[in-house]
Amino acid sequence: MNSFAQDLWNYFNRLQKENNEFFLEQDCLEKNKIQFYQEIDSTNSYLLRQLSSCKDLKSMDGTFVCAASQTKGKGRLGRKFYSPAKSGIYFSYVCASGKEILNPAFYTISAAVGVCRGIKKYFGLETQIKWVNDIYYNQKKVSGILAEGFLNSESGKVEAAVVGIGINFVLDKNFPEEISCKAGGLFCDENKKINAAEFVAECMFEIFSIIRKKENVIEEYKNRSMLIGETVTVTPVVGVNKTDFKAKIISITDDAGLEVELENGNREVLHCGEISLHNNL
Repeated sequence: MNSFAQDLWNYFNRLQKENNEFFLEQDCLEKNKIQFYQEIDSTNSYLLRQLSSCKDLKSMDGTFVCAASQTKGKGRLGRKFYSPAKSGIYFSYVCASGKEILNPAFYTISAAVGVCRGIKKYFGLETQIKWVNDIYYNQKKVSGILAEGFLNSESGKVEAAVVGIGINFVLDKNFPEEISCKAGGLFCDENKKINAAEFVAECMFEIFSIIRKKENVIEEYKNRSMLIGETVTVTPVVGVNKTDFKAKIISITDDAGLEVELENGNREVLHCGEISLHNNL
């Protein structure tokens, strides 16, 4: 265990003691399963490779990998997630309780709310969520979340989830032009001192607290939504009909679906694996 991983564990353990909240082994970071790299291809890809060579998926529960930069960071729908050094922190963890994952959206929602809470507690900043997996601050995207299920080839069921989170502390000057207008950082000062290990520990404590308690955070998720009431362009990414259409965001359902009103007045519930949203954010 290198110094960053040791520091992260120490901070995480301190938060447990301060909050008198000790997680069960299967709902927690495990000291000997924390890894840190200065550079990696993708923290999600790394853990998915580990799962593919593991005979006991449950033994991977609580495995955590963090990196200072990614060369092949990824987002939803095959998009790239720009992850340069000295601008943010990137980390992924495995959830594998030994049971089939029936509600994968729970892990995305838990991560989004947990990160918002972590940012608030550590930096004092209020953030918003752009459905389903982006965190915004001052109208700019500062964090992205990608949850990927892993299929147990023997049972044919999804029995593990890898949840990846990237957070921009500052906006890198070399951000690709096509996303630089939407991307941002939590801070403008490139020289601001940030204890990344302590901050990540805060986020992970909040996330695992939600998971352990099976906390229903959908109301908090709704309250942080920046899209309710907005009109967006919806691009279907699966199915026969892939024609773009306009829709007004009405609400978010209890299972994290997006309730929209179409131009003809009809209402539908959309799900994150089926569509891509476009607006001026």
